Amino acid sequence: METEQLAIFTEQMERIGVQSRAEVHAQGSWHETFHCWFVQEVDGKHYLLFQQRAAQKKDFPALLDITAAGHLLSYETPRDGVREIQEELGLTLTFTDLFPAGIIQDPILLGSFLDREFCHVYLYKLTQPITALILQRDEVAAIVQITVEDFAQLLQQKVHTIPGHNYLSDQDNIQQVTHSSYKITDFCPHNPEYYQAILHHAEQLLRTKL
Repeated sequence: METEQLAIFTEQMERIGVQSRAEVHAQGSWHETFHCWFVQEVDGKHYLLFQQRAAQKKDFPALLDITAAGHLLSYETPRDGVREIQEELGLTLTFTDLFPAGIIQDPILLGSFLDREFCHVYLYKLTQPITALILQRDEVAAIVQITVEDFAQLLQQKVHTIPGHNYLSDQDNIQQVTHSSYKITDFCPHNPEYYQAILHHAEQLLRTKL
C-alpha cells in the first residue's frame, strides 16, 4: 500500500516540502486537514453533530470528534476534502454546499504524538434526518447530537456532564436512538480556541435563514 504523502509547512504556512503521514506525526510537522462540522436546528434548538470515532481507530478511539474530517494529501486542495463526507457519512455534497469558516491552527501535542494542523474548516447545515446517513463502520461508530449551548457550558467548565442523542445510523435497520451523558474527556483534545471558533461559526450559520 502506497504511503500517504502530506505537504509540510512552517508555522507561517509557507510550504517547505513533503513527508509521509507517519513522519509528519513523529516530527510534529505542520500539515493541512479538511474539517466539516454538521449543524442542525430542530424545534428551535441548535445542535452540533459529532462523530464517535470507531473503537479500533489508532488515534483517539471511541472519542467524539469532527463530523467528517481527513488529511489533505500533498497534491490536494480543500475542495478535494469533500470526499471525506461521502466516505464517512454516505452523504454526497459539493464544495459549494459548505460554508467556509477559515483556516484554524490546531496543534495537539501528546507525548510522542505531535499533530500540528492547519485545519481548513467548513460547516454544513443538515436538513436531512440523521438516520439518512450511512456510516463507514471502520471509521465512525455513531453520530452524536449535542446542543451548542450544552457544549459551550462544558467547555467553560460550568457543568461536568452534558446529554447527547446517539444515532447508530445504518442503511438496513430502523434507527434506534440512545441517550447518553458525556464528559470533556469523551471529546478529542482539540485546542479550546479551536472549539470556541467552531461554536462561534456554528451559531452564526444557524442564525442565518437559508
